[in-house]
Amino acid sequence: MIIYDLLGTVCLSLLDVEKDWYPGITIKQLLLGIQYLLNEPFIKDPANFEAYNIYRKDSSEYSNRVRAQAKAISRAE
Repeated sequence: MIIYDLLGTVCLSLLDVEKDWYPGITIKQLLLGIQYLLNEPFIKDPANFEAYNIYRKDSSEYSNRVRAQAKAISRAE
């Protein structure tokens, strides 16, 4: 899963210096990476176990929650 906590900490290998990070990564690549993980969560090593369990039990419920959170954030800004 992509989000660690309620603060919105992102778990993305592109941001990890020990994994895939390199200085040439563009904002577009980061945003595409986040978008991809929201659609296709990496379930082999979940950072957010609550989200992982929702996705595992009912992927459509997971998708609904992701959409609802995105709408709530866009309205708050």
